[in-house]
Amino acid sequence: MPTQTFTKLPEEKKKRIFTAIYEELKRAPFPEMSINQVIKNAGIPRGSFYQYFENKEDAFDYFIDEASRGLKQYISDKILSIHGDMFEIAAEIFDAFAKDGSEFFGSDIVRHAIPYIDMKKISPFSNYISDLSTEKRLQTFSALGIGNLKFKSEEEILDVLNIMEAMFHSMVPIVYSHPELTDELCESYRRRLKIIKRAVT
Repeated sequence: MPTQTFTKLPEEKKKRIFTAIYEELKRAPFPEMSINQVIKNAGIPRGSFYQYFENKEDAFDYFIDEASRGLKQYISDKILSIHGDMFEIAAEIFDAFAKDGSEFFGSDIVRHAIPYIDMKKISPFSNYISDLSTEKRLQTFSALGIGNLKFKSEEEILDVLNIMEAMFHSMVPIVYSHPELTDELCESYRRRLKIIKRAVT
């Protein structure tokens, strides 16, 4: 993660560095990402880069963490627009991620970054819930329609979310390595969600 020096930078400069990494990942997959090009894009001295990040991997992790904030906002919007059906929400999130990764990162970024991401960093379901305050969590459970399902405890709710998330993690990389399978995988994800839904209704 970024150093303390980086965290103290003005927001404008942080944004400029984020954009520089973004532009470089649009150009090339992560293994080919050039620190020199990031430095040039950001307009910073080479020494400054190593004051902000330990290495290229550190800068990449920072970029993914920041870009993932858009995913959380997307989830919030979906919860509001599809009120009361956690399985349809999950299906639409997967569809959007698989068919239009630009919702979150940009299509070139998705192709150049997804194969190199620790998918646990992109946790669209369980981590989203666990990050909420108790009050917000209860409101979110209500919006997801949890009250209409046969859960005996919050632990069971999180267990089901973890199952849905594990499917997400296992299938998204396949989408980007075999885009011709996108429609098939989206349908498979929905089919598996229906099986889980039957178990808790």
